[in-house]
Formats: sequence, C-alpha cells, structure tokens
Amino acid sequence: MLPLEGLLVVEYSTQLAGPFAGLRLADLGARVIRIEGTEDEPLPLVSLYRNKERLQVCAATEGEHGKLSKLIAEADVLIEGPPASGLQTTLLPYETTQALNAKLIHASITGYGREGAWSAKPYDDLFVQSLTGMPWLNGNADDPPIPFPLSTVEMFASANLVQGILAALVHRSKLGEGMLVEVSLLEAAIDYQFEVLTTHLHDGGQLPQRSSLNNAHAYLAAPYGIYETANGYLALAMGSVLELGALLQCEALARYEDPASWFLRRDEIKGLLADHLRTKAAADWAEDLEAGGYWCAVVQTVDELLQHEGFLALRNIQQVQTEELGLFLTPYCPIRFDNSYMGSRRGVGRAGMDNARLEAEFQLL
Repeated sequence: MLPLEGLLVVEYSTQLAGPFAGLRLADLGARVIRIEGTEDEPLPLVSLYRNKERLQVCAATEGEHGKLSKLIAEADVLIEGPPASGLQTTLLPYETTQALNAKLIHASITGYGREGAWSAKPYDDLFVQSLTGMPWLNGNADDPPIPFPLSTVEMFASANLVQGILAALVHRSKLGEGMLVEVSLLEAAIDYQFEVLTTHLHDGGQLPQRSSLNNAHAYLAAPYGIYETANGYLALAMGSVLELGALLQCEALARYEDPASWFLRRDEIKGLLADHLRTKAAADWAEDLEAGGYWCAVVQTVDELLQHEGFLALRNIQQVQTEELGLFLTPYCPIRFDNSYMGSRRGVGRAGMDNARLEAEFQLL
C-alpha cells in the first residue's frame, strides 16, 4: 500500500513543473490521468509520462471539454498549468472547478501569478531566472550574467506545488473541503533566493558581490569555491584558512590570522590558493585534506558519478518500458518508505492509448 494509493489526480499541464509534480504524486501511489492535446506536446523528458494514464482530449471543443469536466468532478486533485505555448489564457477558473467538485484540491502553476505586470508574459524558466537576478550570482565578478543550466526554477516550483497539494489534502481530511493551491515560478525563484534577498533587505541594499575568481557563493568567505589542480578540479567548503594552509603546506596563508580577513580579502586568498593547488592532482589534495578532517570534494563528470561506488551503492536507477522507445533508464523517486524505493509501476505508452478504457470507466462518451 503506497502512501497516496486511492487518490485520483487529473494532470492538465505541459512544460515541466506541473507534469513533474504529477509524476511525484504518481510515484507515491496516486492514480494520475494525464490530459493531452491532439497534437504532440514538447515535453522534454519521456520519463515524465511514466506511472500515468494518458487521455487525449481536444479541450477547445465543447463535447471534449465536457470529458475534462466529468473527470474533474471525480478527482481528488487537479494539477493545471500553462499549455505548451506558455500563455496563461486557458487556465481554468477555480470557481468553475469548485462548482464541479467542492472537495477538489485545485493546484495551479503559473509563470508569474494570475495578475500583475508580467501575468501575460510567456512561461519560461530562463525568463524568470533573468527577471529575478539569479544569473548575477553565477560566474566571477567580471563575468556577464550566467544562467543556471538546468530548469532550476521549475523544479523548485514543482516541489512547492507538491508540498501545497499534500498540505491541502491534510486540510481536507480534517474539514472535508477543497482548496485552491497556487504556485508561480516567479515566487518560487524569489523564495529560492531567500538568503540573498533577506541579506539585501537588511544590509542597506548592497548588491551581492561575486568573487573575482573561483566564485561559488557571493556571501561566503574564502576558501569556498572550485579550484583547478594539476589534474582535475577540487571543491573546498567553508573552513579555517589557517587550518587549510597547514594541511596544504601553503605557508602564504599563515598571515591571514584574523577570520574577518577571510571575507574582506577573499580574492587575495583565493588567488594564492589557486596557484598552490595547481601543483598536485585533485585526488591527492583531497586525500591530504580528508585525512586532516577538512571538507572537500573532487569535482566529477557525470560518467565518473555513474561509475563511483558511492553512486552504485544507492542502486537508484530503474528501467522503464516504453511502447515507442523500448527500455530506458531513469532515476527512482528519491523518497523511500520502509527502506523501499517508489519504482515505476507503469511504463510509457502511446498518447491516447487509455482513451477507450477511461471513457468507459468514467462514462465520458
């Protein structure tokens, strides 16, 4: 018995955040019926389709839209978001879905909220990163703004949406009533930067300053960063510069006795470290530092990660069967219950493959 077994979720969303939220609920046991258009939608990863039933509906036509309404009337949760175009004009009004199903948890994901100057702006992770200043945290001081090369905001927004859905389900279990849950990429990006924004709001409005070299966090002192070595790269966490200098046998660091200097003179310290660390391989430095109890890590490639015994010990890669692509490999849901993985119970079929069965079960004809 999986934790969410017995829950019916209707997923009416494209892009990444909404479908990933649906996937997480499916992995935890919910029955997820994904509503898809009659045309292929540009979802980036086939893994987002696993553990879901797929109902192809042309919601623009009255008869087909009636099928969606009937499903919503039976559902516990509705996940909705902008279509593939990224525009929010087709979002369902909560008043409409509440009238169909008073106990429904209506979970809505938008780019910038339903109102405001940006509400009509296309839903896009890169746009939200740019509007919230996130690219100015990457790279070094003299670099241009550098975006995070992952759908960082969408994934964070998806996690927030799932948390909101679960909280609303608890609320319903106590009071028997539905609830509207709303998450926007914009607010998720703002929340993601709580450390930066809270500091900025309380330090006189000073902008975060990136290190001129080896930057990894605008608000952390030396040695925090990633450094090139004679072979590979080494990541150094926060710690005593004096202790680090002793372990590395870098005598130049011994003069930075005042911990305040580790931030005030961090570029200077990082420059000395960068020169010194190029004299040995990353693995050799890591061995020396770990023996002394100093936090560090060798920077690995994806292939090195997949071959490392630390990764292999997790055993968290699963095989998923797809009707069109055959078997593919993808990570498990990272949540375990009673030491068991939440594996994929259902593979990936063709779009519309479940239409006949679902239309009969829910009397959608």
